[in-house]
Amino acid sequence: MINGIKLVRIDFRLIHGQVVTKWSNTISAEKIVVVNDQLSKDEFMADIYVMAAPPGIAVEVLSKADFVKKAEAGSYSTGNVLVLFKNIEDAKTVAEMGIKFRQVQVGGLGSGGGKQSVVKGISIDVNDAQNLSVIQATGAEVTFQVTPEEPKLSLDKAIKKVGV
Repeated sequence: MINGIKLVRIDFRLIHGQVVTKWSNTISAEKIVVVNDQLSKDEFMADIYVMAAPPGIAVEVLSKADFVKKAEAGSYSTGNVLVLFKNIEDAKTVAEMGIKFRQVQVGGLGSGGGKQSVVKGISIDVNDAQNLSVIQATGAEVTFQVTPEEPKLSLDKAIKKVGV
């Protein structure tokens, strides 16, 4: 487990109002790390996410491989770091590359394509549930929570809701 990483969140919106106003304050974030291969190659879009962060919070936009290298090198061993993934697959890949997270929070996943709602604003399908189970098997507590005021839903309860 990497001590400086205070929150790992999967949210297709990445840096947006809830992350900026609620979650970054909840953990007193000093740094936000967006992990996404596509964004890491798109300087224009990466700059938009950097500008969306509150003043005083540093933002890094990294590929999965670069994030793993920096994490293994101890870059996130201290401080208050918020790690954001755009999708479940990216988080699963990083976990399979050996990065262990204490907790992974699913915060915003769109509906459609056979996905079923587990809490308002978060929908998953069987594949998502299986991928999240892989993450949980690495020792991470996987929960669903849109805002800090709402109760957490465990992965086990979410799986029961979608009938996996």
